[in-house]
Amino acid sequence: LFLPAQASRRKKRPGHRPQMSDPGCKKCQQVCKEEVPEVEGVLYEDELWIVVHKGAPIGVEGHLQLVSRRHFQGPAHMTDREAAHFGLVLRRCERALEAASGAKQIYTAALGASFPHFHCHMVPVYEGGPSAWEVFNQEQLAKEGSVSADMGRCRTIASAFKAAMSADPPPKP
Repeated sequence: LFLPAQASRRKKRPGHRPQMSDPGCKKCQQVCKEEVPEVEGVLYEDELWIVVHKGAPIGVEGHLQLVSRRHFQGPAHMTDREAAHFGLVLRRCERALEAASGAKQIYTAALGASFPHFHCHMVPVYEGGPSAWEVFNQEQLAKEGSVSADMGRCRTIASAFKAAMSADPPPKP
């Protein structure tokens, strides 16, 4: 792990940990803006979190990820500040995603299997579409070529989400 140069110049606040980064971690690269997500870039950011549209393969339009700025595995390793703010940000993100996508509901999951960097999946559930665990299987089906997301719809949802979060952001951490 290394400390990015921009984090080392920040003023230290009580209870604030500098952003840590692992050069081999895709999520760290997104947080540090070394890699720009393909669908509308970073859709929301604050001191602790960023939100991005999931990259390829995309099985569900509007599949967003809430990503911790700090590199850690899961909720058991959140600071008290991260844990307290996570709920507020997640609630606001899911409300904005419901409005932006027109989904009847948003499913939430955090597995920690793909990357050792905490990220929470927010997956819209559409009327007449897959539900329950089948929603999460859409990524695998997209990888196999059985389903494909409408990239224009992904961009539309991402832009509407970004506008909604800008207009009514969660409280600051």
